[in-house]
Amino acid sequence: MVVHGSLLYLRVTKGVTDLLSNLAGRRVIACCFSLGLTLGSSLVWADQAYVDLIERARLGDQQPALDYLRQLPSLTPVQQTDLLLIASWAGEDDEVLRLYQSNTAFYAKNPDTVAAMARARRNRGEWEEAVNGFLLARSLAPARADLLQAQLMTMADMGQTPAAIKRARVWTEQAPKQLEARLALGYALMHDGQQHASLAEYDRAWKLAPGRRDVLREYLFALQRAGLPVLALGIAEQHPELLGDEELRIMRADALAERVRLADTSTRSESERFVIADRALAQADAMMQEWEALPEAQAEVIRVRVDRMGALHARVDMQGVVDEYYALKDMQVALPPYALRWAASAMLYLRQPELSAELYREVIAASNDKDQSWLSDHQSLYYALIESEELEEADRLSKQLAEAQPERIYPLGVPEGRPNNKWLDSQILVANNALYRDDLPAAQQAFDSLSDAAPGNVSLRTSRASVYAARGWPRRAEEQLKIAENTAPRTVDVEAGQALNALTLQEWRQADVLADDLVERFPENLRAQRVDRLRDVHHMAELRIAGYRGKSDEDSVSGGSDFGLETVVYSSPFKEDWRVFAGGGIGRGEFEEGDADHDWLRAGIEHRIRNNTLEAEFSSHEFGFGRRAGARLSGVHDASDVWQYGWSAELLSASTPLRALNSNIDADSLTGYARWRESERREVSLTVLPMSFSDGNDRLSLVLDGSQRVFTAPRMILDAGLELSTSRNSQGGEGPYFNPESDASVLSTLNLSHILHRRYETVWSQDLQFGLGYYDQRDFGGGGMGLLGYGQRLRMNDVFDSGFLLSALSRPYDGDREQEYRLVLDVNFRFKGL
Repeated sequence: MVVHGSLLYLRVTKGVTDLLSNLAGRRVIACCFSLGLTLGSSLVWADQAYVDLIERARLGDQQPALDYLRQLPSLTPVQQTDLLLIASWAGEDDEVLRLYQSNTAFYAKNPDTVAAMARARRNRGEWEEAVNGFLLARSLAPARADLLQAQLMTMADMGQTPAAIKRARVWTEQAPKQLEARLALGYALMHDGQQHASLAEYDRAWKLAPGRRDVLREYLFALQRAGLPVLALGIAEQHPELLGDEELRIMRADALAERVRLADTSTRSESERFVIADRALAQADAMMQEWEALPEAQAEVIRVRVDRMGALHARVDMQGVVDEYYALKDMQVALPPYALRWAASAMLYLRQPELSAELYREVIAASNDKDQSWLSDHQSLYYALIESEELEEADRLSKQLAEAQPERIYPLGVPEGRPNNKWLDSQILVANNALYRDDLPAAQQAFDSLSDAAPGNVSLRTSRASVYAARGWPRRAEEQLKIAENTAPRTVDVEAGQALNALTLQEWRQADVLADDLVERFPENLRAQRVDRLRDVHHMAELRIAGYRGKSDEDSVSGGSDFGLETVVYSSPFKEDWRVFAGGGIGRGEFEEGDADHDWLRAGIEHRIRNNTLEAEFSSHEFGFGRRAGARLSGVHDASDVWQYGWSAELLSASTPLRALNSNIDADSLTGYARWRESERREVSLTVLPMSFSDGNDRLSLVLDGSQRVFTAPRMILDAGLELSTSRNSQGGEGPYFNPESDASVLSTLNLSHILHRRYETVWSQDLQFGLGYYDQRDFGGGGMGLLGYGQRLRMNDVFDSGFLLSALSRPYDGDREQEYRLVLDVNFRFKGL
């Protein structure tokens, strides 16, 4: 049968994305023949079976034609050409080059075979030979646009990207509707990393040839490279024939990764903030279930599992993130930095700061200061170090970051410069560092300066309020938070700051309203959880235990041996502001005139509102002469953040000496005090205590004391104290208890507090106290005083606070020097109930 020769047309279906599938060098340039090439230059006679083989090869099934041609003992010129071109389609580059080199003189006359040789060279990474091959092909067929396209793409492959871009741009300007020019420019721009510019060219190419599936395919991959895989996937799902199974899996995985990135962005409303994350999780689970049984899809399954960590992180399922991290680690999967960052953040959330710091160090080691997340990674490492109590390393890190950031940056063309956001972030870190190191004046100065320079910055305003609260200025903090509320009334930082401040100010209703709102809107937020926890602690019942044990000479003021213990239980608050309490205690002492016993029971009610705390109680006392009733009414009033005053009126006062009670002498008292507290570093108070004893003695005592911070370190503070006291008794020197006609003392102290261990709400500290002073007693002269004390304190979980202090005091009484050793302890425990 007579037929036309093998005039075949090659339609490319792989294109530029296939060129990227092997970055080591194997790239198929099928697109250079997108307008169609001939396998022969003349008409030939062939039977129908041969034509069918060639047609099958054209449609992608090259092996039958190759097998047929390879077994022929001799080939016609047309068959030689067919064999080389079909081998090229099949990616048999070595065979293409062997055939071409076996008869170069013949093949070098045909632009199609020369182009096939050039493609094989390009696939093997032999860039210069490939470019020369395309130049030769173009000399044989100057009008062939596909050959110039292939040449420019190969120039981009070999690193001559700027030259390729320049030539392609000239081409597009000369022929703006030339499809191959747009494809070549898009490819060169892609190699140059200009993915969005590359996408624009592929978009123009698609508009020039909307019916070309190979062009649409390249447009899909351009969308994918430009970070728009969701859009690319949507188009691909409308044209399922465009992508192979592996390519479709990769695009679906890319789309999932994009959704994971979007899951961390702001949403239209708070209620929708987890919508994208939940969708990403559902898609990831479906993809994993679909692909897990496919051996060829295991790489994509691992990738989906990694990206799923990001969705879990956005969903604040931090335990899920950590579990997946360890599961992948057990599989020896090398996680990328962004996945390590998710795991590190989750560990910090779950209070595993040491592990978090280790991962952040790993992330930072694989990055440089040009990376977008470089500073935020260092900031996260800083907070992991702080929570790990690695304060010195954190201090060095904050200073290094601050020194590395200029206040202004000067891009080209902007001579006046512009503010550097990274400088502000580093300065905030330095200010917080001062706060965490207990250098509150430095922290205040830093946040005052930053907030004044940016009065509309809510974060700086709330940080400033936090420092004020830490310094004991809740009303100043309240003012700052009120200003922040005007800008962002319902942000977590503003509401959490207001709730914590309300607890300090005894604004119980406000604290409950804010806590309820935070927990309802942001149950996963750590600050909201902290507010809720402290609010719950406030609503607990409270147990207070205080005790003492003393040892001295039998004829001393306090007796040879004395001890006491008192327990009081406060109910949970009711009607917001009220608590009832009840308790009792015992006191024992050994004196020359006999042993003394004092047992008492007491009950009362407490009222706490803003600026005021009032207590009223009734008591019953037994000290060897029948049971007697007592009463107390007391109040504490805050006039401002600096001034506080208080008073107490007692019938059968708790200040009555045990030795007096042992002689059936009781006393009533009226106490008043005023305190000036400048900050945590300085305060002064004056106390006036008049007492009226049942034996007719009237006593007036005055105490003026103050403290001044002299040294601060991250885990250690040293305060200097000074106490001036004097008293006068109307029946001085008479009676069985110590009541000098008048006396005065001055005592200077150094109080050292050192944190031994700190882990979030658990703090274990020790205290050391030194004191030197002078005591003067009328008619007996004076003498020096010495005080030495050591104690420890443990606070746990916001509900337990306990400590002891063991002290030794030496001072004169009635002219005789006495030594007293005393152990004082207290326990405060909150619990649910009552």
